[in-house]
Amino acid sequence: MLFDTEAYTSSKRPTIFLIEPEQVVRSALDYILRERYQTHPFATVDEAVRSLIKTPDVVLVGVAILHGRGEAVLGEVARAFARTKILLVAERKSDPLVQTGLKRGAHGYISNPISTDSVRGAVRIALGAPVFPNRPPVLIPPRSG
Repeated sequence: MLFDTEAYTSSKRPTIFLIEPEQVVRSALDYILRERYQTHPFATVDEAVRSLIKTPDVVLVGVAILHGRGEAVLGEVARAFARTKILLVAERKSDPLVQTGLKRGAHGYISNPISTDSVRGAVRIALGAPVFPNRPPVLIPPRSG
């Protein structure tokens, strides 16, 4: 499996969009990631699309967005940010929308318990960091293609 390591190894901090309607979750994700990444939290997909920044490195999308707008919203995110890795943030990995989201273009998911290590680890892997065999996985393997 090949990884795009350019984003991970470059000297500038990667840009992460956090699209989550629940303020508490959005703030927690921002707090966890802002030390290492340029974070931009948004309550809606429309706010993120209207952002002046058009090329985030990773977009975290709360599954609540899919519950509210339907699974087709992932296509909208994928079109707006074509070369971006999309990670779903879900309460539980058994949520049917997680599996549907993965089929619709999401590259992976982060589920409870959400912790600093799990969130940062998933973002690092999405950016192309190597996966170490002795560590528990925090992200399902990215789709090829």
